[in-house]
Amino acid sequence: MNAILIQKIADAFLKAFRGLLRSIPVILIVVLMISLLKVYIRPEAIAGLFGFSPFTDTFLGAAFGSVLAGNSINSYIIGSGLLSSGVPFAAVSAFLASWVIVGVAQLPAESAQLGTRFAVLRAVIGFFFSVFIGILTAMVFGGGLV
Repeated sequence: MNAILIQKIADAFLKAFRGLLRSIPVILIVVLMISLLKVYIRPEAIAGLFGFSPFTDTFLGAAFGSVLAGNSINSYIIGSGLLSSGVPFAAVSAFLASWVIVGVAQLPAESAQLGTRFAVLRAVIGFFFSVFIGILTAMVFGGGLV
């Protein structure tokens, strides 16, 4: 009985290890995409795209945050630059939320590991949740949407 359990654990470990090896190329591509986006898209370039309406700006903020991905520290620095460039607080809040929640750049890896339907559904729900967070944050802490 004990030998059977050990064999099952060993088989599970090997299966997990093979899955990890298969996902390495996708992970490397995601890291390269994120690095390229960080280098070529500056906060000042994004700030020039805002100023339409509070709701449009919030959706734009969430859209940019969804495409740009990285660690949270970078998003706070970019968010600070956006605020100092005059981007509305709701848009910056949605940007920060979607940066962490959505992460379109990670969709290929997530699809490969968890399934395309799940990954896309999670990203879409995360996007709209980010817009809601941006609006709510601006209303509670920013004094409104502008």
